[in-house]
Amino acid sequence: VIIGAVSVGILLLLSGIDEQKALALGPEGPLVEEFWDNVRRYGLYALTVSTGAIYTIMVPIFELLKNPITAILILVIFGGGFYIVSQVLSAMVGVSDFSYDYAN
Repeated sequence: VIIGAVSVGILLLLSGIDEQKALALGPEGPLVEEFWDNVRRYGLYALTVSTGAIYTIMVPIFELLKNPITAILILVIFGGGFYIVSQVLSAMVGVSDFSYDYAN
């Protein structure tokens, strides 16, 4: 519900912006106006696709959280996934204390 409300709010904000008309004209009409209209439409498209994907992913997870056994399993999976990702990123960035000893 919150994601949907935020999406609608951003949609109304972006569609209600009163922009000035561009002065650049191409052979077939105003190029810059068409460009910024496409940028605005792509932003709305990206917003709706991302919120729809988040909603589609989260609904089954919330359904699984209603059962205590699957809730524990989901929390363990998320905790383990977070731990693995943090360890991989710390090794990639080099913030871990592990040092490589190469044989001579």
